[in-house]
Amino acid sequence: MARTSLNVIKFTAYNQAIYPFDYYVECEAATVGKLTVVENNASTNQIDWNDDSLIGADGNALYSGYAANKYVLKVLGFLQKPDVTTKEFEFSMGEKDEKYILVAKNTAVVSEYYVECEAADTGAISVKASGATGDDQIDYGNTALVGPDGVTLYTSAPTDKYVKKVSGDKTLTIKKGNSIQGVLDSAYNLRHGGTYYIVLESGRYKNVTGSDKGKVVLAATDTLVEVAALCLE
Repeated sequence: MARTSLNVIKFTAYNQAIYPFDYYVECEAATVGKLTVVENNASTNQIDWNDDSLIGADGNALYSGYAANKYVLKVLGFLQKPDVTTKEFEFSMGEKDEKYILVAKNTAVVSEYYVECEAADTGAISVKASGATGDDQIDYGNTALVGPDGVTLYTSAPTDKYVKKVSGDKTLTIKKGNSIQGVLDSAYNLRHGGTYYIVLESGRYKNVTGSDKGKVVLAATDTLVEVAALCLE
């Protein structure tokens, strides 16, 4: 089953991997997945030297000027999104005396938002240019018609578009393990825009047999929930 695999970060000292956003490191030209740093007008597999996203692990710009023959590799940040199909994560849990904390963030910033859908979907609302009436229609310029980031969904009237309302509050479920202590899943409500820290008891959530042996499995409402795993020594 496809899941996003979380790297468990040992939280013993400052670790450059604990940076909230994606960042870049220099690499060799033969490195798989590398981007070539160019002066301007980057195309596929290239990046401009002054691109806003081209930062190092300290959050500062990687380059102060253009230099030829430079190559970089993207390092994924601390928090990760779940698998887009299963909406699940997994990570390997070590010995029973180790303590773990999950960092869970709900990246939706509004309490309710809209997503596009099919006309036959439950709760579908027709987007109108103007003059919408009833609960099954909405004007494209309605101030409530925003995405999860709070930004207006449409800047001009679309044609034959349908949307449905979605709650900005999400849920993260830590699935019970298959040991004798694994009795119930634990579900946590994540308010929109919130970051949460969840202490794990390894005996309850760790799988001890089967294909998921040694793993903890998490399930999110959708891909707006991001998670990271810390191990405290």
